[in-house]
Amino acid sequence: MKALVTGANGLIGANLVRELLAQGAAVRALVRESSDLAALAGLDVEILRADVSRHPEAVGQAVAGCELVFHTAMHFSYDRRRANELLAAATHGTENLLRAAAAEGVRRVVLTSSSVVFGHSTNPVVLDESSPLASAEGEGAYVSAKIRQDALALELGKSLGLEVVAVCPTVSVGPHGTALGPSNGLIIAYLADPFRLTFPGGCNVVSTADVAVGHWLAATRGGPGQRYLLGSENLTWPALHALIAELAGVEPPQVELNHGLTYLAATAEELRARVAGRTPLSNREQAAMVGRYYWYSHAKAAAIGYRPRPARRALAEALSWLAMSPHVSRELRAGLRLHDEVYAARGWQANATGTRGKVA
Repeated sequence: MKALVTGANGLIGANLVRELLAQGAAVRALVRESSDLAALAGLDVEILRADVSRHPEAVGQAVAGCELVFHTAMHFSYDRRRANELLAAATHGTENLLRAAAAEGVRRVVLTSSSVVFGHSTNPVVLDESSPLASAEGEGAYVSAKIRQDALALELGKSLGLEVVAVCPTVSVGPHGTALGPSNGLIIAYLADPFRLTFPGGCNVVSTADVAVGHWLAATRGGPGQRYLLGSENLTWPALHALIAELAGVEPPQVELNHGLTYLAATAEELRARVAGRTPLSNREQAAMVGRYYWYSHAKAAAIGYRPRPARRALAEALSWLAMSPHVSRELRAGLRLHDEVYAARGWQANATGTRGKVA
């Protein structure tokens, strides 16, 4: 079986490629011309280059001969300056891919949506797939684009006679991310914060490896036109930051900021990043989400075989990889006193590599 993965060099895409190889699939990776392919180094994959939102003919060529299509291509960014790019990838890119899949006779397309399409709560309430899609109006650029993409994909897929299945990952942490996106970035942001700040609200944390398995399960066992939340544990931000602190061997949270102070702190971080010429570890769009609970249930996915690891292990594995990656500076690395579980995670990952497929 041959499978196409768009956005294959991204955090979820690169983990999905590894899962597909482990399942015995031949993998074709579609990436942009400018993409850094470090996350795919050493993997036995066919590489094609095109932008799904701008090159529909090339997308058609990428789909040709594939039995399954996984659409992960969309940059995960809360940078408002990229709003037009995000919306184009979410709408034009998704439409180009679905039309190409229908033209080439592909039966099933798995869309990487997001848990945020189901909204949030101001109270510690767990949401599931029975919740209606959130309104895109008034949301930040990324969240708005994902909501529009999800609705478009299922509606257009049905009209084209495609079996579109949407998987909706929560905050996904783990190895193989070429760029430091917001998910792994939340770990680095806490480690780099000299004040050890935390804030109200919470999120659901999941391993990228489990998200990859969830994609495969959706492709092989999921129902057409269905959505599946792929998460693990719901944690408050103080609990999550305390867990990161314990695993990294740094101080636990000292101060909980309210919404207003978080917004000011994010503004200061944006200014520091602009001066330093780097991507901010947090920004005002993320600060606007403080105080909300992005808590979700993965019970529906569990019914098709999804069994995610605990958040603690997911974070240990992410820290194991991040600590040795270019995303952690030498100065920051010197201040870490990694927990034994973080060192053990390297063994877990090595064992998984040996039993689940050929990886570099």
